Amino acid sequence: MHIESDGGGAGSAFPSTAKMTGSVAAFGAAAAAGKVSIDPESAESMAAKIDAIAVRANKRLDKFELLEQGVRLGSSPVALTMAEQDLATAVGTPTSAKENLVLYIKALEDLAAAIRASARNTQGRDAENATRLTEIGDDLV
Repeated sequence: MHIESDGGGAGSAFPSTAKMTGSVAAFGAAAAAGKVSIDPESAESMAAKIDAIAVRANKRLDKFELLEQGVRLGSSPVALTMAEQDLATAVGTPTSAKENLVLYIKALEDLAAAIRASARNTQGRDAENATRLTEIGDDLV
């Protein structure tokens, strides 16, 4: 399912990360409002796969520890400037790769939660409808 978004919700992120987090937020709101129906049996499978992606992405956060120490590219002014820029790009700014990876992981966690919530809502509506149909059937007898 795709829900269009204006990219809101993560102003400091790169445009693609902001769009993704906005889309996940829109999906979560639609799921909470009961506008999304997901088969409860397949929902847990989908959510578990998304959880697994989040776990793998979380393991990549450790890689930034090396970058935070500063990668030595040499001692020339150019090498020192490049090392500073690499550090800022990787971990030093609100739009850094590390920050966007953190936002990506959070969006995955939110998406898995929204899928599970939608499945619970679908299951609840199905149970209510079954009860109503049974009551209608009893009234007809």
